[in-house]
Amino acid sequence: MLRVNLTGVFLCCQVAARQMVKQGGGRIITTASINGFRGVENLVGYNVAKAGVIEMTKTMAVELAQHHITVNAIAPAQIDTRLTRSLPEDARRRRTERIPMGRFGEPEDVARAALFLASDDASYVTGHTLAVDGGYLAGGLWSRKPEGTGRG
Repeated sequence: MLRVNLTGVFLCCQVAARQMVKQGGGRIITTASINGFRGVENLVGYNVAKAGVIEMTKTMAVELAQHHITVNAIAPAQIDTRLTRSLPEDARRRRTERIPMGRFGEPEDVARAALFLASDDASYVTGHTLAVDGGYLAGGLWSRKPEGTGRG
């Protein structure tokens, strides 16, 4: 798990950074996960790897800024993919209940985040992890409740 999800990312970033230093700058965007921010049982290897990617992104951002290279990460939550569509309906429902926006994200949501971080609009953004999560991290263990059951 660590070899692919952390060491592999590190090695790819090293190769990209060397080329970007030669060319005078660039953008490195790593892929983390919301699991890098919070523990999820039975996924210790994955969670540790993604937390490592988040911290590696920060460190590389500091080290490479002098070369006009920005380094940021994207941390998706539940994204509607072939893998997540194969989950049992009950598991999908439980996961959706924890997302304040009430739905899984689309692959295009992640792609648009990457496009932003790669663009000139993000030229002063470095060392950050952009959660593409429908509010999942902000909501904690928030659960959608039927209308009329909450206060406020």
